[in-house]
Amino acid sequence: MLFSYPLYCYGMPASLKAFADRTMPLSSMAMKKQGDRYVHVGQADFSRLKYMMTCGCGFPNTKQNFEPAVMQFKLMFPNNHTIITVPESPMFNAPEAAEVTVPRFELVKQAGKQYAETGEIDEKLLAEICSPMIPEDVYAEICNREM
Repeated sequence: MLFSYPLYCYGMPASLKAFADRTMPLSSMAMKKQGDRYVHVGQADFSRLKYMMTCGCGFPNTKQNFEPAVMQFKLMFPNNHTIITVPESPMFNAPEAAEVTVPRFELVKQAGKQYAETGEIDEKLLAEICSPMIPEDVYAEICNREM
């Protein structure tokens, strides 16, 4: 299952959260202890599924921005998950940024191919995809320019 969304106030958009609240974990009211926390007992075995989160934001880095969304996703899908966080994602909508966005899209295509073949993305490739495309201070300066 692929969840792709923009970061809204450190989490997923309200409509996606409402969907998750109503379908996750497709469980009963029964609970069981798992480690030191309680979880609902699922109505079916979903262990064969893999889960991917890809989330973008307009900040120049991922520091203290994606952590709540990442933690929520890990709690919702504790196994078989892949998480991709993309700072500076508004650049993908700017034709002027093609010099850095086109090569990043190529990395994403490579990751997609890897994931389709193996069910995983190489850690080095994942780190490169999740890193800023241009220096943080340059991006922040561009965003803070007056029009």
